[in-house]
Amino acid sequence: MRKLKTSNLLALALAALAPNAGAGNDAYFVTYNHHIEKGEWEVMVMNDFTWPSKFKRQDDGLHSYFSNMIELEYGITEQWAAEIMLEGFEEVRTGKVDYTGERFETRYRLFKEDVPFNPVLYAEFEHLYPNTRFKMETSGWVRPPYHEEEGPEPDRERILESRLVLSQDFGAWNVAFNWINETDLDDSGFTAFGYSMGVRYDFNGGHYGHHEHEAEKTGEHGGCHHHGASEGHEHKWWMPAVAGVEMYGGLGDLEKFGLSLSRQEHYVQPLMMWHLSKDVMFHVGFAVGLSKASDNLIRTAFAIEF
Repeated sequence: MRKLKTSNLLALALAALAPNAGAGNDAYFVTYNHHIEKGEWEVMVMNDFTWPSKFKRQDDGLHSYFSNMIELEYGITEQWAAEIMLEGFEEVRTGKVDYTGERFETRYRLFKEDVPFNPVLYAEFEHLYPNTRFKMETSGWVRPPYHEEEGPEPDRERILESRLVLSQDFGAWNVAFNWINETDLDDSGFTAFGYSMGVRYDFNGGHYGHHEHEAEKTGEHGGCHHHGASEGHEHKWWMPAVAGVEMYGGLGDLEKFGLSLSRQEHYVQPLMMWHLSKDVMFHVGFAVGLSKASDNLIRTAFAIEF
């Protein structure tokens, strides 16, 4: 499938196919933490509105656009999860709509019980068209500080993304850091580097929803020690469930590693998540570019878990 009739309609259609859900979803857009729920499915529909940077308007002729992603994830065990993602975009100025590829992800938490910084290993295979636009992560350079040899552009890009995820809960707080590597499987293993970090606060005292979900499965009641939720806690529907902030950006590549704000993308991203019910979550974030090469984005996501 090369073209989408409309990416927004496709996203809504897939979300509507999801059965009744049962738990909450964490709030980050780019950063991963160590939370994995065994036997839990998640459908997430994400939609970004992007104002491209001056560099991208000049170099690539980009104008404002929507980019969309649909995720389907399953918790295979308490330590292992797998996911498939489909993505596309829609240009505001021209109305052009395009499907841009698939991503297949898996991540594994090394220790079943909580340990300091709970290390997680992450791997993702990206099978994307070169015009992909959804910002799942940021790595490498926008304008490299070295000469690039121009060659024929492949029909598809095959990228292996790997991450080391470090994540720790402190009561209602979560702090997470991701080191990101993106390796081009068609270019002799050429690798670009990036980072992402986040901190978020859960106003409900922990990872809301999971204690109810586990209680339903086991017939028990009370808080889930795994995420710090308190026994008998009643959700306050009038207040945001989670608020936080992320920072992420590129750190060069094997040819030239380093930090250069004039040539790389770097972002700070305030975010919030509301529980529309214990089954359904709505996320919103604002990615503010910290460099000339960075875009500005409004990010939203609609998630159901079951």
